[in-house]
Amino acid sequence: MHRLGLAPHRLLLCALLLALTACGESPPPPADAGMDAGESAMDSGQDAGPAAPDVCDALGLPRTAFRTTGTGTGLGDVAGDFRVNQHDGTVWHLEASWTGCESYVFFTHFPGLTDDLFRTYPDALFLEGPRNVHYFFMSNDADAAARAEFIAGLASGFRDGLTESLPDPAEQAFWSERFHFVTDRATEVEGSVGAHLTDYIAWARTPAAIVDLGDRGRAPAPAPVVIGIDRAQTFDAGDNLSTSVGGPDTFGMAAFLGHFYQYRGALEARLAAEAATTTTVSLLDETTTGRVFRPTVTLPSAAEMAAFDALSVDIVIDCRNGNPFGCSEWDRIADVQLCVDGEACTDRREIARWITPYWRRGRQHYLIDATPFLGLLREGGARTFFVELGPEWERPTEWVAQVSLRFRTEGSAPRATGGLLAFRGGGFDANYNTREPFTFTVPAGATRVELVTILSGHGQTDGDGCAEWCDHQHLFTVNGTVLPSIAHGGPRIGSPRGCAARAVDGVIPGQWGNWAQSRAYWCPGLPVQAERTDITAQVRPGVESTMTYEGRFAGSTPRGGDIALSAYVVWYE
Repeated sequence: MHRLGLAPHRLLLCALLLALTACGESPPPPADAGMDAGESAMDSGQDAGPAAPDVCDALGLPRTAFRTTGTGTGLGDVAGDFRVNQHDGTVWHLEASWTGCESYVFFTHFPGLTDDLFRTYPDALFLEGPRNVHYFFMSNDADAAARAEFIAGLASGFRDGLTESLPDPAEQAFWSERFHFVTDRATEVEGSVGAHLTDYIAWARTPAAIVDLGDRGRAPAPAPVVIGIDRAQTFDAGDNLSTSVGGPDTFGMAAFLGHFYQYRGALEARLAAEAATTTTVSLLDETTTGRVFRPTVTLPSAAEMAAFDALSVDIVIDCRNGNPFGCSEWDRIADVQLCVDGEACTDRREIARWITPYWRRGRQHYLIDATPFLGLLREGGARTFFVELGPEWERPTEWVAQVSLRFRTEGSAPRATGGLLAFRGGGFDANYNTREPFTFTVPAGATRVELVTILSGHGQTDGDGCAEWCDHQHLFTVNGTVLPSIAHGGPRIGSPRGCAARAVDGVIPGQWGNWAQSRAYWCPGLPVQAERTDITAQVRPGVESTMTYEGRFAGSTPRGGDIALSAYVVWYE
């Protein structure tokens, strides 16, 4: 596609927002074609061209049935049917083309507002995105002739770029059927997509859409430049396409939306498959602006708990504000901890951690494996937990928060029956390694012993960005044996798209901040999974053992920042 990326993203940057006449920018033209807010009725016209390829079997993906009831036009709503007229003279119809395993991403050109985005190349969409996505390129230009010329140019550029990037004719044919160049005005697309854009634009121009950020000004809602319909047939904002704060917007960043929808579809399928064999205990389920909760819940009895061999923590955080700047702002530590001393909750053990995303509308859903911590819960009964969705002092924003424990019996052995907290982190400075060895005795009946760590680095020391952006390693010994160093894996720290590439693991794309770059052991909008190291060979059950720990910066002494660490010795029978 010819180079047509949005202007550089900054908070409140005028070129990205709807209500910015004071900044010398005109908002997108009004939706003045008389389209009502509801869904348009589908006509009975004949669809032209072949049906979209069915990739469900090729990718081994489960199918979902097309939903015709309970639809709406808001973010998170079920998207109803729609059809678009295409540049090649054919009509593409959602219900007729529905396979039940695909997702759909829409780009809208607003003249004078998103010209730079439409000069970028879409190659990453078909070179790096998943194969079960359809992409739609639209314009909201009210001038039909100008719109037709613009869409024709996009289609021509795409054909040229596809031939150059994919020499295989079969691949060219495959992707040609997944890129749709729409001649309808975006807000006049027949059905749910046109209604969604129309309703959103109308709302975004009202005072209710503006978010007051205090001394940082007022943030209008951004233009609906990119939206998605995921595999569950629900609307997603898509949100920001910039490569970094201050960087250009590019089509290529939308490749990660398809991967995220893939992750979400797989997670939902897994939860559905496990539902009949799962015992669920809810810790939190409410619409709230709160950040910290101390629920006391009743776990299954000790006899029932004894049968479980798997535990996961299920987290759903849904920001339903139509303006992303009304959602949680920063990449904060969130976690679930067990209150060892009951309702006093002054002595806690962390069992799950995740990092919140920057300013992102819609639903985050994580399933964090906490199986090693079953040993802390075996007695069952009334237990108090500490659920932290961010710091209590953070600017309050509303979300729907659901956190639950999922207990299962998978038939795997051994089962975690106990554990002890060995070390915590702290300020990663010259005193960090001033700590006593940890002594412990594993019960005589233990058949497996693990070192289990939940670890992430935070803070940005001048010069090296420690401990969020610097290379640090963590070294444990057990009874004098040096264990393999725990070190950052995957793309190098600071890699421009290291975290974006983890959308397939649950990183939510489109955050309005520096979400794409990889951090030390974590990403914005992703769980910090527990690391498990087998130390059975280094430990004699029934005999006292000694463990030591130290942190290193680039193989040497700590440099700065903070290390968030919970390190446990866990045993299994």
